[in-house]
Amino acid sequence: MTDENLPINQRFHSLDEYLAWLQQYGAPADHAWYKEIGPGVYELQTGNFHPLDGEGQQQRTFTREELEKKFGFKK
Repeated sequence: MTDENLPINQRFHSLDEYLAWLQQYGAPADHAWYKEIGPGVYELQTGNFHPLDGEGQQQRTFTREELEKKFGFKK
């Protein structure tokens, strides 16, 4: 099994490490990443993808706790 097949919480030591990796490698490649917009509040950044109003609406802001749970850093 390669590292890419492991869950995110086993490839990275912390949420901060994972978010830094996403910003460094995901942003330049137009992949989604999360920008901290306030203390413990993050906004999903989606590169050039802009869904039309009313179509494909998804959650754009997340608390730190939501991201920790989403990526398996918090049980």
